[in-house]
Amino acid sequence: MRARYDPDFVDFLMRIGNGEKPKNEKYEIELPQPMLIPYTTLEGSIENLISYVYPDLNLFETSPFEMMQRIILCPKNDFVDDINLKLIQRIPGDDIVYISDDRARNAPDQGDYVDYLNSLEPKGLPQHRLVLKVNCPIILLRNINPVEGLCNGTRLICKQLTPNLVGAVIATGQLKGKHVWIPRIPLEPNPSDNKYLIPFIRRQFPLRLYFAITINKAQGQTLDCVGIYLRQPVFSHGQLYVALSRAKTGKKVKVLMIPAMTTDAGTKYTTNVVYDEVLAKASLT
Repeated sequence: MRARYDPDFVDFLMRIGNGEKPKNEKYEIELPQPMLIPYTTLEGSIENLISYVYPDLNLFETSPFEMMQRIILCPKNDFVDDINLKLIQRIPGDDIVYISDDRARNAPDQGDYVDYLNSLEPKGLPQHRLVLKVNCPIILLRNINPVEGLCNGTRLICKQLTPNLVGAVIATGQLKGKHVWIPRIPLEPNPSDNKYLIPFIRRQFPLRLYFAITINKAQGQTLDCVGIYLRQPVFSHGQLYVALSRAKTGKKVKVLMIPAMTTDAGTKYTTNVVYDEVLAKASLT
């Protein structure tokens, strides 16, 4: 348990994880008031969340390893992208834009569908338009060289940006501080993700910005400061527990809930998805 030094927070997390927290008439749970970012306006509230997690972006240059212990978590990639775009524009330095080379597997489709392929953002693939800056935080999306520490989920700090290679420093783990080079590589959507009608290959750096990530991608991480951006409520089993439990203490978690209607502004209630059958199966293993 990451929060073992905060017994009250541990108890709160266990009740969230087991689905035991008291619910209102809408089957929502109540979050502690000190944990919440008050909702004022959409942009104003997002700014308050960003300021809490990242009070000084200049520290990515002077204290990068400490800054990599901070994150904003979101239920969906769309919300992650919104936060990352805001922050990459603010971090000091010139941006470098990397455009992917997207190729249809069936060559005759290439001319007709290139714009469509560029617009796709399949789960687990980098974006067609990847914007990076020196000292920005990034996360690796593929296992490239596990022996050298380049695994899916490795957190890094950009240091050199060249046309064909990204130089970075590993930010966590046993190889923390090691300098590595990351090439462009060919990537394909997961074959089980059959919603993309045109099979294609994307040649791009297997990287995403790491100011914000999805809650699911954060599983297994322990962090010093966590902001949770609930533009929409969580939607899968245990997702709220995973988000809240990334921090070491309850004092280092802030949650911003965007109300569905302005009349709901100021609510302390949110969805907690817990399936009893999943808990029952887990207890038998």
